[in-house]
Amino acid sequence: MDTLKEVLGLDHWDLDEDPGVALTSLILSAIREDNPQCTLTQISLAINKLDSASFLEPLTVLPLLSSSLDDGASEIITSMGKRCNAKEVVMATQEAIESLERHLQTEDEDEQEPSRLSTANELSRLLRLYGAAIPRLPKRKKLPSETLKPLLSELESTILLASHSAAANDGRLLILSVSLSITLMFEWVGSDDTEERSKVAAMLYHLLSSTIEVFASTRDASFIKLCLSRYGRCYKRCLDDNEETRSNCSHMRKSTSLGSLILLAHSPSYLFSIPHLTTFFPIVLTSIQSSVALDEVLSLLITSFAPLHSQSPRPDLPPDLIVPLIHILPYLASSHPDPSTRHQTFKLISVILALTPSPLRLRLLHDLLTDSDLPPQMRVAAVGLVKDAVLEALVTAPGSTESNRNVFASFLFLRTLGPAILRTDPPDLLNSSNLRVNDFLETSEPLRLVECLAFYYVLLQRDTSNRTGVRDLDSIMNVQETLLYPLRRRFTQWDLDTDGPETSGDHAAMQLGILDMWLERVQGTSDDILQAHSAASHNLFGRLSTVYNC
Repeated sequence: MDTLKEVLGLDHWDLDEDPGVALTSLILSAIREDNPQCTLTQISLAINKLDSASFLEPLTVLPLLSSSLDDGASEIITSMGKRCNAKEVVMATQEAIESLERHLQTEDEDEQEPSRLSTANELSRLLRLYGAAIPRLPKRKKLPSETLKPLLSELESTILLASHSAAANDGRLLILSVSLSITLMFEWVGSDDTEERSKVAAMLYHLLSSTIEVFASTRDASFIKLCLSRYGRCYKRCLDDNEETRSNCSHMRKSTSLGSLILLAHSPSYLFSIPHLTTFFPIVLTSIQSSVALDEVLSLLITSFAPLHSQSPRPDLPPDLIVPLIHILPYLASSHPDPSTRHQTFKLISVILALTPSPLRLRLLHDLLTDSDLPPQMRVAAVGLVKDAVLEALVTAPGSTESNRNVFASFLFLRTLGPAILRTDPPDLLNSSNLRVNDFLETSEPLRLVECLAFYYVLLQRDTSNRTGVRDLDSIMNVQETLLYPLRRRFTQWDLDTDGPETSGDHAAMQLGILDMWLERVQGTSDDILQAHSAASHNLFGRLSTVYNC
Protein backbone atom coordinates (compact mmCIF):
# COMPACT_ATOMS: atom_id res chain seq x y z
CA MET A 1 0.00 0.00 0.00
CA ASP A 2 3.00 2.27 0.35
CA THR A 3 3.22 2.57 -3.43
CA LEU A 4 -0.46 3.52 -3.72
CA LYS A 5 -0.04 6.08 -0.93
CA GLU A 6 2.96 7.56 -2.71
CA VAL A 7 1.18 7.83 -6.07
CA LEU A 8 -1.83 9.48 -4.45
CA GLY A 9 0.25 11.63 -2.09
CA LEU A 10 -1.34 10.09 1.01
CA ASP A 11 1.80 9.52 3.07
CA HIS A 12 0.03 10.42 6.32
CA TRP A 13 -3.06 8.29 5.68
CA ASP A 14 -3.61 4.91 7.21
CA LEU A 15 -4.71 2.55 4.41
CA ASP A 16 -5.77 -1.03 4.90
CA GLU A 17 -3.16 -3.57 3.97
CA ASP A 18 -5.70 -5.36 1.74
CA PRO A 19 -5.53 -3.58 -1.66
CA GLY A 20 -9.21 -4.22 -2.41
CA VAL A 21 -10.35 -2.79 0.91
CA ALA A 22 -8.02 0.18 0.53
CA LEU A 23 -9.33 1.04 -2.94
CA THR A 24 -12.93 0.66 -1.79
CA SER A 25 -12.23 3.01 1.13
CA LEU A 26 -10.67 5.62 -1.15
CA ILE A 27 -13.55 5.42 -3.67
CA LEU A 28 -16.14 5.68 -0.91
CA SER A 29 -14.36 8.74 0.49
CA ALA A 30 -14.16 10.38 -2.97
CA ILE A 31 -17.89 9.92 -3.55
CA ARG A 32 -19.34 10.77 -0.15
CA GLU A 33 -17.02 13.36 1.39
CA ASP A 34 -17.15 17.02 0.49
CA ASN A 35 -13.38 17.41 0.63
CA PRO A 36 -11.86 13.99 -0.01
CA GLN A 37 -8.12 13.46 0.08
CA CYS A 38 -8.21 12.33 -3.58
CA THR A 39 -10.72 12.40 -6.42
CA LEU A 40 -12.05 9.52 -8.50
CA THR A 41 -9.95 10.72 -11.41
CA GLN A 42 -6.81 10.61 -9.26
CA ILE A 43 -7.73 7.11 -8.05
CA SER A 44 -8.30 6.00 -11.63
CA LEU A 45 -4.91 7.32 -12.73
CA ALA A 46 -3.25 5.56 -9.81
CA ILE A 47 -5.01 2.28 -10.60
CA ASN A 48 -3.82 2.42 -14.20
CA LYS A 49 -0.29 3.44 -13.26
CA LEU A 50 0.08 0.64 -10.72
CA ASP A 51 -1.92 -1.87 -12.82
CA SER A 52 -4.00 -2.63 -9.75
CA ALA A 53 -7.49 -2.79 -11.29
CA SER A 54 -7.68 -6.51 -10.50
CA PHE A 55 -7.81 -5.63 -6.79
CA LEU A 56 -11.11 -3.75 -7.18
CA GLU A 57 -14.18 -5.39 -5.63
CA PRO A 58 -16.95 -5.08 -8.26
CA LEU A 59 -19.85 -6.15 -6.05
CA THR A 60 -18.96 -3.40 -3.56
CA VAL A 61 -17.59 -0.68 -5.84
CA LEU A 62 -19.93 -0.75 -8.83
CA PRO A 63 -23.05 0.35 -6.89
CA LEU A 64 -21.06 3.39 -5.77
CA LEU A 65 -19.82 4.29 -9.26
CA SER A 66 -22.52 3.33 -11.76
CA SER A 67 -24.59 6.53 -11.37
CA SER A 68 -21.73 8.91 -10.49
CA LEU A 69 -21.34 12.05 -12.61
CA ASP A 70 -17.58 12.05 -12.12
CA ASP A 71 -15.55 11.19 -15.21
CA GLY A 72 -13.19 9.22 -12.99
CA ALA A 73 -16.03 6.84 -12.19
CA SER A 74 -16.34 5.88 -15.85
CA GLU A 75 -12.59 5.27 -16.07
CA ILE A 76 -12.59 3.04 -13.01
CA ILE A 77 -15.56 1.05 -14.39
CA THR A 78 -13.72 0.58 -17.68
CA SER A 79 -10.65 -0.74 -15.85
CA MET A 80 -12.87 -3.00 -13.77
CA GLY A 81 -14.44 -4.53 -16.91
CA LYS A 82 -11.03 -5.32 -18.38
CA ARG A 83 -9.12 -6.63 -15.35
CA CYS A 84 -11.41 -7.77 -12.52
CA ASN A 85 -12.79 -11.26 -12.14
CA ALA A 86 -15.24 -11.60 -15.06
CA LYS A 87 -17.84 -13.55 -13.11
CA GLU A 88 -17.88 -10.97 -10.31
CA VAL A 89 -18.15 -8.11 -12.81
CA VAL A 90 -21.12 -9.78 -14.54
CA MET A 91 -22.83 -10.42 -11.20
CA ALA A 92 -22.24 -6.83 -10.10
CA THR A 93 -23.51 -5.47 -13.42
CA GLN A 94 -26.62 -7.61 -13.24
CA GLU A 95 -27.36 -6.30 -9.74
CA ALA A 96 -26.77 -2.72 -10.90
CA ILE A 97 -29.20 -3.16 -13.80
CA GLU A 98 -31.81 -4.66 -11.48
CA SER A 99 -31.34 -1.70 -9.14
CA LEU A 100 -31.70 0.74 -12.05
CA GLU A 101 -34.86 -1.03 -13.17
CA ARG A 102 -36.37 -0.67 -9.70
CA HIS A 103 -35.37 3.00 -9.72
CA LEU A 104 -37.12 3.54 -13.07
CA GLN A 105 -40.26 1.78 -11.87
CA THR A 106 -40.57 4.06 -8.84
CA GLU A 107 -39.10 7.27 -10.27
CA ASP A 108 -41.36 10.32 -10.46
CA GLU A 109 -41.06 11.70 -14.00
CA ASP A 110 -41.28 15.26 -12.65
CA GLU A 111 -38.36 14.72 -10.29
CA GLN A 112 -34.79 14.49 -11.51
CA GLU A 113 -31.90 13.82 -9.14
CA PRO A 114 -29.27 16.46 -9.98
CA SER A 115 -26.44 14.40 -8.48
CA ARG A 116 -27.21 11.26 -10.46
CA LEU A 117 -26.04 10.37 -13.96
CA SER A 118 -28.83 10.26 -16.52
CA THR A 119 -30.52 6.89 -16.95
CA ALA A 120 -29.27 6.54 -20.53
CA ASN A 121 -25.66 7.25 -19.60
CA GLU A 122 -25.76 4.91 -16.60
CA LEU A 123 -27.26 2.14 -18.70
CA SER A 124 -24.66 2.80 -21.39
CA ARG A 125 -21.91 2.33 -18.79
CA LEU A 126 -23.38 -0.97 -17.70
CA LEU A 127 -23.77 -2.15 -21.28
CA ARG A 128 -20.11 -1.45 -21.96
CA LEU A 129 -19.21 -3.31 -18.77
CA TYR A 130 -21.13 -6.36 -19.98
CA GLY A 131 -19.35 -6.09 -23.33
CA ALA A 132 -15.96 -6.10 -21.62
CA ALA A 133 -16.61 -8.83 -19.04
CA ILE A 134 -18.83 -11.40 -20.74
CA PRO A 135 -16.28 -12.42 -23.40
CA ARG A 136 -13.87 -13.20 -20.54
CA LEU A 137 -16.26 -15.60 -18.77
CA PRO A 138 -15.00 -19.19 -18.62
CA LYS A 139 -17.17 -21.72 -20.46
CA ARG A 140 -17.90 -24.50 -18.04
CA LYS A 141 -21.19 -26.18 -17.22
CA LYS A 142 -23.54 -23.63 -18.79
CA LEU A 143 -23.70 -22.87 -22.48
CA PRO A 144 -23.20 -19.21 -23.50
CA SER A 145 -26.84 -18.98 -24.60
CA GLU A 146 -27.96 -20.16 -21.15
CA THR A 147 -25.75 -17.57 -19.46
CA LEU A 148 -26.88 -14.73 -21.71
CA LYS A 149 -30.62 -15.38 -21.71
CA PRO A 150 -31.48 -13.88 -18.25
CA LEU A 151 -28.97 -11.05 -18.68
CA LEU A 152 -30.36 -9.94 -22.04
CA SER A 153 -33.94 -10.30 -20.87
CA GLU A 154 -33.23 -7.98 -17.93
CA LEU A 155 -31.51 -5.53 -20.25
CA GLU A 156 -34.43 -5.46 -22.66
CA SER A 157 -36.99 -4.68 -19.95
CA THR A 158 -34.76 -1.98 -18.45
CA ILE A 159 -34.19 -0.35 -21.86
CA LEU A 160 -37.94 -0.34 -22.42
CA LEU A 161 -38.49 1.44 -19.11
CA ALA A 162 -35.72 3.92 -19.94
CA SER A 163 -37.34 4.73 -23.29
CA HIS A 164 -40.43 6.19 -21.64
CA SER A 165 -38.61 9.34 -20.56
CA ALA A 166 -35.69 9.29 -23.00
CA ALA A 167 -34.72 12.23 -25.20
CA ALA A 168 -33.49 11.85 -28.78
CA ASN A 169 -29.83 11.83 -27.74
CA ASP A 170 -30.55 9.17 -25.11
CA GLY A 171 -32.04 6.87 -27.73
CA ARG A 172 -29.08 7.26 -30.05
CA LEU A 173 -26.65 6.62 -27.17
CA LEU A 174 -28.37 3.42 -26.09
CA ILE A 175 -28.71 2.04 -29.62
CA LEU A 176 -25.01 2.59 -30.21
CA SER A 177 -24.09 1.13 -26.80
CA VAL A 178 -26.16 -1.97 -27.44
CA SER A 179 -24.62 -2.48 -30.88
CA LEU A 180 -21.09 -2.13 -29.49
CA SER A 181 -21.76 -4.44 -26.56
CA ILE A 182 -23.42 -7.26 -28.48
CA THR A 183 -20.59 -7.22 -31.01
CA LEU A 184 -18.17 -7.96 -28.18
CA MET A 185 -20.52 -10.54 -26.68
CA PHE A 186 -20.72 -12.40 -29.96
CA GLU A 187 -16.95 -12.82 -29.98
CA TRP A 188 -17.42 -15.03 -26.92
CA VAL A 189 -19.01 -17.78 -29.04
CA GLY A 190 -16.66 -17.42 -32.01
CA SER A 191 -15.25 -20.93 -31.57
CA ASP A 192 -18.51 -22.64 -30.57
CA ASP A 193 -20.52 -24.92 -32.83
CA THR A 194 -22.85 -23.48 -35.44
CA GLU A 195 -26.05 -24.21 -33.51
CA GLU A 196 -24.85 -22.39 -30.40
CA ARG A 197 -23.61 -19.40 -32.42
CA SER A 198 -26.99 -19.28 -34.13
CA LYS A 199 -28.81 -19.21 -30.78
CA VAL A 200 -26.59 -16.46 -29.40
CA ALA A 201 -26.79 -14.41 -32.61
CA ALA A 202 -30.59 -14.60 -32.53
CA MET A 203 -30.68 -13.46 -28.88
CA LEU A 204 -28.28 -10.57 -29.49
CA TYR A 205 -30.15 -9.57 -32.63
CA HIS A 206 -33.42 -9.53 -30.70
CA LEU A 207 -31.93 -7.14 -28.13
CA LEU A 208 -30.67 -4.79 -30.84
CA SER A 209 -33.88 -4.85 -32.88
CA SER A 210 -36.07 -4.29 -29.81
CA THR A 211 -33.85 -1.37 -28.74
CA ILE A 212 -34.10 0.21 -32.19
CA GLU A 213 -37.85 -0.32 -32.14
CA VAL A 214 -38.47 1.44 -28.82
CA PHE A 215 -36.29 4.36 -29.93
CA ALA A 216 -37.46 4.32 -33.56
CA SER A 217 -38.63 7.92 -33.51
CA THR A 218 -35.37 9.26 -32.03
CA ARG A 219 -32.84 8.12 -34.61
CA ASP A 220 -32.06 8.79 -38.26
CA ALA A 221 -30.95 6.66 -41.17
CA SER A 222 -27.28 7.62 -41.01
CA PHE A 223 -27.16 6.67 -37.33
CA ILE A 224 -28.57 3.21 -38.01
CA LYS A 225 -25.86 2.72 -40.63
CA LEU A 226 -23.26 3.60 -37.99
CA CYS A 227 -24.75 1.05 -35.61
CA LEU A 228 -24.70 -1.61 -38.29
CA SER A 229 -21.05 -0.91 -38.97
CA ARG A 230 -20.36 -1.24 -35.24
CA TYR A 231 -22.42 -4.42 -35.04
CA GLY A 232 -20.22 -5.59 -37.89
CA ARG A 233 -19.36 -9.24 -37.79
CA CYS A 234 -22.33 -10.36 -35.73
CA TYR A 235 -24.90 -8.74 -38.01
CA LYS A 236 -23.02 -9.55 -41.21
CA ARG A 237 -22.83 -13.21 -40.30
CA CYS A 238 -26.59 -13.17 -39.71
CA LEU A 239 -27.08 -11.93 -43.27
CA ASP A 240 -24.37 -13.59 -45.34
CA ASP A 241 -25.81 -15.99 -47.87
CA ASN A 242 -23.98 -19.20 -47.07
CA GLU A 243 -24.88 -22.51 -45.53
CA GLU A 244 -23.22 -21.82 -42.19
CA THR A 245 -25.16 -18.67 -41.43
CA ARG A 246 -28.44 -19.19 -43.25
CA SER A 247 -30.17 -20.23 -40.03
CA ASN A 248 -29.18 -16.91 -38.43
CA CYS A 249 -30.79 -15.02 -41.30
CA SER A 250 -33.97 -17.04 -40.81
CA HIS A 251 -34.15 -15.80 -37.21
CA MET A 252 -34.31 -12.24 -38.48
CA ARG A 253 -36.87 -12.98 -41.16
CA LYS A 254 -39.11 -14.63 -38.59
CA SER A 255 -38.76 -11.69 -36.20
CA THR A 256 -41.48 -9.52 -37.72
CA SER A 257 -40.89 -6.42 -35.63
CA LEU A 258 -40.27 -2.79 -36.48
CA GLY A 259 -36.69 -3.17 -35.26
CA SER A 260 -36.13 -6.10 -37.64
CA LEU A 261 -37.62 -4.13 -40.50
CA ILE A 262 -35.31 -1.17 -39.82
CA LEU A 263 -32.23 -3.35 -39.64
CA LEU A 264 -33.08 -5.33 -42.76
CA ALA A 265 -33.87 -2.14 -44.66
CA HIS A 266 -30.33 -0.95 -43.96
CA SER A 267 -28.67 -4.17 -45.00
CA PRO A 268 -27.15 -3.79 -48.49
CA SER A 269 -27.00 -7.56 -48.90
CA TYR A 270 -30.69 -8.22 -48.29
CA LEU A 271 -33.67 -7.59 -50.59
CA PHE A 272 -37.26 -8.07 -49.50
CA SER A 273 -39.17 -10.64 -51.53
CA ILE A 274 -42.89 -10.09 -52.01
CA PRO A 275 -43.80 -12.99 -49.65
CA HIS A 276 -41.45 -11.61 -46.99
CA LEU A 277 -42.81 -8.09 -47.48
CA THR A 278 -46.32 -9.49 -47.07
CA THR A 279 -45.27 -10.89 -43.70
CA PHE A 280 -44.04 -7.46 -42.60
CA PHE A 281 -46.94 -5.59 -44.20
CA PRO A 282 -48.94 -4.79 -41.02
CA ILE A 283 -45.79 -3.19 -39.59
CA VAL A 284 -45.26 -1.26 -42.83
CA LEU A 285 -48.77 0.18 -42.70
CA THR A 286 -48.49 1.07 -39.03
CA SER A 287 -45.15 2.77 -39.65
CA ILE A 288 -46.58 4.91 -42.45
CA GLN A 289 -49.65 5.86 -40.44
CA SER A 290 -47.59 6.81 -37.39
CA SER A 291 -44.73 8.42 -39.37
CA VAL A 292 -42.16 6.22 -37.63
CA ALA A 293 -39.17 4.81 -39.57
CA LEU A 294 -40.54 6.34 -42.79
CA ASP A 295 -37.13 6.45 -44.46
CA GLU A 296 -36.68 2.72 -44.03
CA VAL A 297 -40.22 1.81 -45.05
CA LEU A 298 -40.23 3.95 -48.19
CA SER A 299 -36.78 2.69 -49.11
CA LEU A 300 -37.63 -0.98 -48.75
CA LEU A 301 -40.89 -0.56 -50.68
CA ILE A 302 -39.15 1.21 -53.56
CA THR A 303 -36.23 -1.23 -53.66
CA SER A 304 -38.66 -4.17 -53.51
CA PHE A 305 -41.04 -2.91 -56.21
CA ALA A 306 -38.84 -0.94 -58.62
CA PRO A 307 -36.89 -3.96 -59.98
CA LEU A 308 -40.21 -5.64 -60.85
CA HIS A 309 -41.05 -2.70 -63.13
CA SER A 310 -38.28 -3.62 -65.58
CA GLN A 311 -39.10 -7.34 -65.74
CA SER A 312 -40.71 -8.78 -68.85
CA PRO A 313 -43.43 -9.78 -68.60
CA ARG A 314 -44.07 -7.38 -65.76
CA PRO A 315 -45.58 -9.11 -62.71
CA ASP A 316 -48.63 -7.85 -60.86
CA LEU A 317 -48.51 -7.10 -57.16
CA PRO A 318 -51.10 -8.76 -54.91
CA PRO A 319 -54.20 -6.56 -54.43
CA ASP A 320 -53.80 -7.06 -50.67
CA LEU A 321 -50.62 -4.98 -50.90
CA ILE A 322 -51.78 -2.51 -53.54
CA VAL A 323 -55.09 -1.28 -52.16
CA PRO A 324 -54.01 -0.37 -48.59
CA LEU A 325 -50.89 1.40 -49.85
CA ILE A 326 -52.75 3.45 -52.45
CA HIS A 327 -55.26 4.44 -49.80
CA ILE A 328 -52.69 5.83 -47.34
CA LEU A 329 -49.69 6.95 -49.41
CA PRO A 330 -51.46 9.87 -51.17
CA TYR A 331 -51.90 11.65 -47.84
CA LEU A 332 -48.21 11.24 -47.07
CA ALA A 333 -47.26 12.43 -50.55
CA SER A 334 -49.41 15.52 -50.12
CA SER A 335 -48.86 16.63 -46.57
CA HIS A 336 -45.47 15.46 -45.26
CA PRO A 337 -43.33 18.50 -44.35
CA ASP A 338 -40.19 17.11 -46.02
CA PRO A 339 -40.13 17.70 -49.82
CA SER A 340 -37.87 14.69 -50.38
CA THR A 341 -40.27 12.40 -48.55
CA ARG A 342 -43.19 13.75 -50.58
CA HIS A 343 -41.26 13.16 -53.80
CA GLN A 344 -40.22 9.62 -52.90
CA THR A 345 -43.76 8.76 -51.79
CA PHE A 346 -45.25 9.97 -55.07
CA LYS A 347 -42.60 8.00 -56.95
CA LEU A 348 -43.62 4.94 -54.93
CA ILE A 349 -47.31 5.47 -55.77
CA SER A 350 -46.39 5.59 -59.46
CA VAL A 351 -44.37 2.35 -59.22
CA ILE A 352 -47.15 0.54 -57.35
CA LEU A 353 -49.78 1.58 -59.89
CA ALA A 354 -47.51 0.40 -62.72
CA LEU A 355 -47.50 -3.05 -61.09
CA THR A 356 -51.29 -3.09 -60.66
CA PRO A 357 -53.65 -5.06 -62.94
CA SER A 358 -55.23 -2.53 -65.29
CA PRO A 359 -58.89 -2.94 -64.13
CA LEU A 360 -57.85 -2.34 -60.51
CA ARG A 361 -55.52 0.46 -61.61
CA LEU A 362 -58.43 2.14 -63.39
CA ARG A 363 -60.58 1.98 -60.26
CA LEU A 364 -57.84 3.29 -58.00
CA LEU A 365 -57.08 6.19 -60.34
CA HIS A 366 -60.77 7.05 -60.44
CA ASP A 367 -60.74 7.21 -56.64
CA LEU A 368 -57.65 9.46 -56.66
CA LEU A 369 -59.30 11.81 -59.16
CA THR A 370 -62.68 12.05 -57.44
CA ASP A 371 -62.18 11.55 -53.70
CA SER A 372 -63.06 14.89 -52.15
CA ASP A 373 -61.28 13.94 -48.91
CA LEU A 374 -57.91 13.83 -50.66
CA PRO A 375 -55.73 16.96 -50.58
CA PRO A 376 -56.22 19.01 -53.79
CA GLN A 377 -52.58 18.67 -54.80
CA MET A 378 -52.95 14.88 -54.90
CA ARG A 379 -55.98 15.10 -57.16
CA VAL A 380 -53.93 17.31 -59.47
CA ALA A 381 -51.01 14.88 -59.43
CA ALA A 382 -53.38 11.99 -60.15
CA VAL A 383 -53.89 13.34 -63.68
CA GLY A 384 -50.21 12.70 -64.34
CA LEU A 385 -50.62 9.15 -63.05
CA VAL A 386 -53.47 8.63 -65.52
CA LYS A 387 -51.29 9.93 -68.36
CA ASP A 388 -48.55 7.43 -67.42
CA ALA A 389 -51.05 4.56 -67.54
CA VAL A 390 -52.52 5.57 -70.91
CA LEU A 391 -49.20 6.20 -72.65
CA GLU A 392 -47.93 2.89 -71.35
CA ALA A 393 -51.00 1.16 -72.80
CA LEU A 394 -50.75 2.89 -76.17
CA VAL A 395 -47.22 1.59 -76.83
CA THR A 396 -48.55 -1.98 -76.86
CA ALA A 397 -49.26 -3.40 -80.31
CA PRO A 398 -52.94 -3.07 -81.30
CA GLY A 399 -54.65 -6.45 -81.20
CA SER A 400 -51.93 -8.04 -79.06
CA THR A 401 -52.79 -10.01 -75.95
CA GLU A 402 -51.18 -7.36 -73.77
CA SER A 403 -53.17 -4.61 -75.47
CA ASN A 404 -56.47 -6.48 -75.31
CA ARG A 405 -56.25 -6.96 -71.55
CA ASN A 406 -55.18 -3.38 -70.83
CA VAL A 407 -58.30 -1.29 -70.23
CA PHE A 408 -56.32 1.93 -70.73
CA ALA A 409 -56.11 1.12 -74.44
CA SER A 410 -59.88 0.75 -74.71
CA PHE A 411 -63.05 2.84 -74.74
CA LEU A 412 -63.68 1.81 -71.12
CA PHE A 413 -60.86 4.09 -70.00
CA LEU A 414 -62.39 7.27 -71.39
CA ARG A 415 -65.91 6.34 -70.29
CA THR A 416 -64.63 5.81 -66.74
CA LEU A 417 -62.13 8.63 -66.26
CA GLY A 418 -63.20 11.15 -68.90
CA PRO A 419 -65.95 12.69 -66.73
CA ALA A 420 -63.42 13.19 -63.91
CA ILE A 421 -60.71 14.77 -66.07
CA LEU A 422 -62.35 16.55 -68.99
CA ARG A 423 -64.53 18.94 -67.04
CA THR A 424 -64.15 21.44 -64.23
CA ASP A 425 -64.46 20.57 -60.55
CA PRO A 426 -67.21 21.24 -59.64
CA PRO A 427 -68.79 20.73 -63.09
CA ASP A 428 -70.76 24.01 -62.91
CA LEU A 429 -67.79 26.11 -61.78
CA LEU A 430 -67.60 28.18 -64.97
CA ASN A 431 -71.36 28.69 -65.17
CA SER A 432 -71.46 30.99 -62.16
CA SER A 433 -71.81 34.63 -63.19
CA ASN A 434 -70.20 35.69 -59.90
CA LEU A 435 -66.93 33.82 -60.44
CA ARG A 436 -64.16 36.40 -60.22
CA VAL A 437 -60.70 35.75 -61.59
CA ASN A 438 -59.03 36.11 -58.18
CA ASP A 439 -61.48 33.70 -56.58
CA PHE A 440 -60.67 31.23 -59.34
CA LEU A 441 -56.93 31.63 -58.81
CA GLU A 442 -57.19 30.97 -55.09
CA THR A 443 -58.35 27.42 -55.79
CA SER A 444 -56.35 24.45 -57.09
CA GLU A 445 -58.52 24.33 -60.20
CA PRO A 446 -56.26 26.40 -62.54
CA LEU A 447 -53.37 23.99 -61.92
CA ARG A 448 -55.62 20.96 -62.28
CA LEU A 449 -57.06 22.26 -65.55
CA VAL A 450 -53.56 22.81 -66.92
CA GLU A 451 -52.77 19.16 -66.17
CA CYS A 452 -56.09 18.01 -67.65
CA LEU A 453 -55.72 19.99 -70.86
CA ALA A 454 -52.09 18.93 -71.26
CA PHE A 455 -53.13 15.30 -70.81
CA TYR A 456 -56.00 15.65 -73.29
CA TYR A 457 -53.68 17.24 -75.85
CA VAL A 458 -51.12 14.43 -75.54
CA LEU A 459 -53.87 11.81 -75.78
CA LEU A 460 -55.27 13.38 -78.96
CA GLN A 461 -51.80 13.46 -80.48
CA ARG A 462 -50.75 9.94 -79.47
CA ASP A 463 -53.92 7.90 -79.92
CA THR A 464 -53.98 8.24 -83.69
CA SER A 465 -55.69 4.84 -84.00
CA ASN A 466 -58.50 6.04 -81.72
CA ARG A 467 -58.12 3.00 -79.45
CA THR A 468 -59.57 4.96 -76.50
CA GLY A 469 -62.33 6.64 -78.51
CA VAL A 470 -60.84 10.06 -77.79
CA ARG A 471 -61.09 11.05 -81.48
CA ASP A 472 -64.74 10.09 -81.84
CA LEU A 473 -66.92 12.94 -83.07
CA ASP A 474 -69.29 12.70 -80.11
CA SER A 475 -66.38 12.66 -77.67
CA ILE A 476 -64.71 15.75 -79.11
CA MET A 477 -67.93 17.72 -79.33
CA ASN A 478 -68.81 16.81 -75.74
CA VAL A 479 -65.44 18.05 -74.45
CA GLN A 480 -65.80 21.25 -76.43
CA GLU A 481 -69.27 21.92 -75.06
CA THR A 482 -68.56 21.00 -71.42
CA LEU A 483 -65.01 22.32 -71.01
CA LEU A 484 -63.39 24.22 -73.88
CA TYR A 485 -66.18 26.62 -74.81
CA PRO A 486 -67.16 27.50 -71.20
CA LEU A 487 -63.51 28.12 -70.34
CA ARG A 488 -63.03 30.33 -73.39
CA ARG A 489 -66.18 32.30 -72.55
CA ARG A 490 -64.96 32.81 -69.03
CA PHE A 491 -61.58 34.04 -70.28
CA THR A 492 -63.37 36.51 -72.52
CA GLN A 493 -65.53 37.73 -69.67
CA TRP A 494 -62.51 38.31 -67.44
CA ASP A 495 -61.00 40.25 -70.34
CA LEU A 496 -57.47 39.28 -69.42
CA ASP A 497 -55.85 41.55 -71.98
CA THR A 498 -57.15 44.70 -70.30
CA ASP A 499 -57.94 44.16 -66.65
CA GLY A 500 -56.12 41.00 -65.56
CA PRO A 501 -56.05 39.67 -62.03
CA GLU A 502 -56.65 42.32 -59.40
CA THR A 503 -54.42 41.23 -56.58
CA SER A 504 -52.53 38.11 -57.53
CA GLY A 505 -49.70 39.77 -59.46
CA ASP A 506 -47.39 38.37 -62.11
CA HIS A 507 -47.65 34.80 -60.88
CA ALA A 508 -51.41 34.82 -61.41
CA ALA A 509 -51.07 36.29 -64.87
CA MET A 510 -48.49 33.62 -65.74
CA GLN A 511 -50.73 30.87 -64.37
CA LEU A 512 -53.66 32.03 -66.48
CA GLY A 513 -51.35 32.46 -69.45
CA ILE A 514 -50.27 28.81 -69.22
CA LEU A 515 -53.89 27.71 -68.96
CA ASP A 516 -54.79 29.83 -71.98
CA MET A 517 -51.87 28.33 -73.95
CA TRP A 518 -53.06 24.76 -73.36
CA LEU A 519 -56.63 25.78 -74.15
CA GLU A 520 -55.45 27.16 -77.49
CA ARG A 521 -53.48 24.01 -78.29
CA VAL A 522 -56.33 21.66 -77.40
CA GLN A 523 -58.87 23.78 -79.24
CA GLY A 524 -56.71 23.85 -82.36
CA THR A 525 -56.14 20.08 -82.32
CA SER A 526 -59.78 19.23 -81.68
CA ASP A 527 -60.87 21.65 -84.44
CA ASP A 528 -58.51 19.91 -86.86
CA ILE A 529 -59.99 16.54 -85.96
CA LEU A 530 -63.52 17.90 -86.39
CA GLN A 531 -62.58 19.24 -89.80
CA ALA A 532 -61.18 15.82 -90.70
CA HIS A 533 -64.48 14.25 -89.61
CA SER A 534 -66.36 16.79 -91.68
CA ALA A 535 -64.22 16.18 -94.75
CA ALA A 536 -64.61 12.44 -94.37
CA SER A 537 -68.36 12.80 -94.04
CA HIS A 538 -68.49 15.05 -97.12
CA ASN A 539 -66.46 12.55 -99.15
CA LEU A 540 -68.67 9.71 -97.99
CA PHE A 541 -71.79 11.68 -98.84
CA GLY A 542 -70.37 12.40 -102.30
CA ARG A 543 -69.61 8.74 -102.95
CA LEU A 544 -73.05 7.69 -101.75
CA SER A 545 -74.67 10.31 -104.00
CA THR A 546 -72.70 9.06 -106.98
CA VAL A 547 -73.72 5.49 -106.28
CA TYR A 548 -77.36 6.56 -105.84
CA ASN A 549 -77.42 8.57 -109.08
CA CYS A 550 -75.97 5.69 -110.97
